[in-house]
Amino acid sequence: MDAMPPPPAEHDTTDWTFVVDDGCAECGYTPHDPVLTSERLQATVPRWASVLERPGVRERPSPAVWSPLEYASHSRDLVRVLGERVTMMLAQQQGAPFADYDGEVEAVRQEFWAGDPQTVAGEIAAETQRTVDVLGGVRGDAWERTGLRGDGQPFTVAQLSRYLLHDIEHHLHDVDG
Repeated sequence: MDAMPPPPAEHDTTDWTFVVDDGCAECGYTPHDPVLTSERLQATVPRWASVLERPGVRERPSPAVWSPLEYASHSRDLVRVLGERVTMMLAQQQGAPFADYDGEVEAVRQEFWAGDPQTVAGEIAAETQRTVDVLGGVRGDAWERTGLRGDGQPFTVAQLSRYLLHDIEHHLHDVDG
């Protein structure tokens, strides 16, 4: 039997790019040395695995807020997207454009609510390793290579690493992970 789709989650309209320089008072993130991104991303893998083993992992705390399973699925996708974007930034000329990414659209398209928690835990581990492998090739001036968001805002590899790590750690905070 297929899981019934939940109502759409609240769409977050916050421009979280401020965390790259200012950190996040809500979750406690402070801007980090991007060279440490891989180590810190790897540290989130067992935390997500633990969250995904909890009873009630599919339950939303309120109808418009994602369940821990949905947050984990979103985080898996963010780690994958970072790896893809950094790969593109390293391979193309400066200013490589990023396709827009809408997490709520992806949650509905991929039916995050219906995922298997153990499968998602394995996917988080695999996507994290792929992205860590990509980041392992970033050296010296490559941290300053740029890409452009859909709205034209430039990001360096270093800034994108900070942005992503905040997102993953913030979502763990969201689910008490």
